[in-house]
Amino acid sequence: MKIKVGLLFVLIFSIVSCNFIHDTPDYVFNIIGLNTNKIPISFRRVFKEFRQHKADGTLRLPSDDGKTMKKASCVEVVQYAYSDTFKEDIRRIKSLNPTEDAKPVVEAGIELFEYVDEIQSKDFMIIAKMIDDGKSDEEIDYAAKKLDETKGVILDQKQSKVMNLLLPYADANGVEYKRF
Repeated sequence: MKIKVGLLFVLIFSIVSCNFIHDTPDYVFNIIGLNTNKIPISFRRVFKEFRQHKADGTLRLPSDDGKTMKKASCVEVVQYAYSDTFKEDIRRIKSLNPTEDAKPVVEAGIELFEYVDEIQSKDFMIIAKMIDDGKSDEEIDYAAKKLDETKGVILDQKQSKVMNLLLPYADANGVEYKRF
């Protein structure tokens, strides 16, 4: 009986004490700050590159055996390369155990990554399908420009919010980083 009570006490203590262990500022910075580098600066540029690769015949994906490359459509490439790009980042950010001063950074990071994930899983597919369907460069450029001028502007605001919170947090906690 004493052993069961003792084990129960150790288990409860372990669970409760884990809530007091917070992620380090370096770890928070790496999970949120470094992963923002994956976010495209210009959607027009992304789709211009897709069109160029398609025209050159270099739009490819790994084959089923993983050893060779096979030709692919833009939709297939978007599904392969972009559909889960940020889902793992979102999961990792949500699993952070931040200190009180890091909570606004984490909340802004979740908001940013969920927004860009929505763009890539919905809007990217629409424009990729336009490329596959042979729409004109003007139609595709217009759709990408419209995406840049609407959701791209909101995305820039969300990214600025993250950086405006993250960099002072990093500075206050002695995190070393380089700005480019």
